[in-house]
Formats: sequence, structure tokens, C-alpha cells
Amino acid sequence: MAALTQEAAMTNAHGIASTFDRGGLMLAGALHSSIQNARARQAAADEIQADRNVSAAQRAVMAVERQRRELIASQQEAARLRAENASLRTETARLRDELARMRSRALEAEGCLVRLAKAAQARRAA
Repeated sequence: MAALTQEAAMTNAHGIASTFDRGGLMLAGALHSSIQNARARQAAADEIQADRNVSAAQRAVMAVERQRRELIASQQEAARLRAENASLRTETARLRDELARMRSRALEAEGCLVRLAKAAQARRAA
């Protein structure tokens, strides 16, 4: 039965067109991949040729420029890290102050509880 329905699908126009559409899409995908690969190979070959065309002095200038860019980037990163460090130190100092205030309040509350407990004990004793 399944063979009949598959056979019937292959004989009607829609079934035939669908088969060709799938095949066409597969070919288009393969062609696209092939074109992308060719472009990548050509870009790599162009880069290699450009390196060959550059003189030694130009290569030295390019190396110095690259090192300068890296130096500037590292200086900017160091400045960012110094600013972050200062911010973290400020936050740490604020949190330490807050912790000291909380400890002071806790000690005051504990003292109050001790006084109340002693007063209650004195009232019971009296």
C-alpha cells in the first residue's frame, strides 16, 4: 500500500516538481559552499601575495605600527584596571564603614538586652 502511495506521488505533477525542487536546492547549497570556499582560498592567496609584495622596510613599519597599537591597547587596559581598582577600594571602604556601624548597633542592642534581663531578674528577686 505504501509503495502505491509513493508511486502515485511520483507520478503526479506536484510530486515530480517537489523532487526536482529538493534536488535543485541541494545543488544550490553545494554551489554556494563551493563559491564560498573559492572566495576564501582567493582571499588567502591575495594575503600571501600582498605579504610577498611588501618590502622589508614596509614590513618593519607595519610591525612597529602593530606594536604601537598593542601598546596603546595595553595602556588603555591598564588605565581601565586602575580605575576599576580605585572603584573597588572605595566600595570596600564604604562596606567596612557600614559593617562597623552594624557591629556598633548590634553591640548596643546586646547591651540593651543584657540590661533588660538584669532588670527583669532584679524585679523577680524583689
